Amino acid sequence: MTFCCTLASGRRTIDLLLDRRVITAEISKETPLPNRPEDALAAPCESPLLRFLARQVSDIVVILPDATRAWQNVPFMAQALRREIREGGRMSVKWVIGGGQHRLPTAKEIKMLLEDIPLRGDSILCHNSAEGVRTKEITSRGTPVILHQAVARADLIVSAGGIAYHDLAGFSGGRKSILPGASGSEAIQHNHALSLKGSNFDPAVGCGYLKGNPVAEDMAEYQSLVLAERKGFLLNVIPDGKGNPYCYTAGDPVRAWLQGTVWAQELQTLWVSEKASLVAVSCGGYPYDIDLYQATKSISAVLHALEPKGGLLLFAELEDGAGPGSFGEDFRLAIEQPEAALGKLQDDFTIPAYIATKMASDLKSHPAALVTDRTDMVFPGKIFADGSKALQWLKKQIPPGPVLCVPAGNCVTIKAKERNTI
Repeated sequence: MTFCCTLASGRRTIDLLLDRRVITAEISKETPLPNRPEDALAAPCESPLLRFLARQVSDIVVILPDATRAWQNVPFMAQALRREIREGGRMSVKWVIGGGQHRLPTAKEIKMLLEDIPLRGDSILCHNSAEGVRTKEITSRGTPVILHQAVARADLIVSAGGIAYHDLAGFSGGRKSILPGASGSEAIQHNHALSLKGSNFDPAVGCGYLKGNPVAEDMAEYQSLVLAERKGFLLNVIPDGKGNPYCYTAGDPVRAWLQGTVWAQELQTLWVSEKASLVAVSCGGYPYDIDLYQATKSISAVLHALEPKGGLLLFAELEDGAGPGSFGEDFRLAIEQPEAALGKLQDDFTIPAYIATKMASDLKSHPAALVTDRTDMVFPGKIFADGSKALQWLKKQIPPGPVLCVPAGNCVTIKAKERNTI
């Protein structure tokens, strides 16, 4: 018996015929109810209404994600926030587009994020991580608090973002609006470098890990230092397992975000009854597989569902190639000289280099194939233009056992057997 698995690659779909037993991944039966930003703002978690907070201050900053987080439907949240703040009698808001160490947004991207939402008297500011105000605060792990000037001077910081599994922070959203979102490069680099333990990767750092994760705990402490003398409020969206906005949480920056992480686990965790000898995974198509850097999220999402020597079959179009900065070169170094890559990471930590080095390490014991038309890619396995040929090659490398198909790997995490709590 054969089974047809349909997977997205870029702007097209590919049918893959499988002659092994196919297992399915299922979502938890306990899921939150969908809602709108206005619903969350009307019933904030452990916080006064935002309109009440707005009446108590004179300087309000709203931190928004940049255009790389377009899946969050940022204008939808920004519009709800602007309306709520105006109900509090506040006529001016500083909108800070907090992209961390990403490049500065273009005029087109700013328009996409904010449309015609800002009112007269509002200002739109783009965070440049090379600049910032160094405060007197420093975390117990040594991360200096360096903030965008408007954020450092604000009386009320409103954070907008999205909550999903994250390789370093455990979950995105929440405190990530401040660090890395609106923080200086030195602070970002020091925090993210906590993902290393000695000369290797810290096993406490990973998707869904909060307690004991030094990166996540340092971010939380950093946020608490920033908000010690300022008021804070949060509005975050939680996507479903296909990456679509599903529900919203609002209120206290810590409590509301933690509630959102519970909902994220329920919506984005897929369970399998047994581990697979082969996982065929797509990122979910464009734009999730726009480059290899983004596509690696689908690899980390499925590793826990693989048998020790199980194989990985990744479908990704990669329109923009390897990804930002030197990611392609970092990946090559990690594959060919893993010790040198780790040494470089210790000397000059960057997120792309970390992702490249970690991914190459994770795939050492797993035969892997990448299906793409891009022949210029670097990958810790073999590259094929045809999915059926990649499958035939993998079948010779992997143990007998079932196959798992994951159509939207960038938006989920797969877990097998035990449903451990985080």
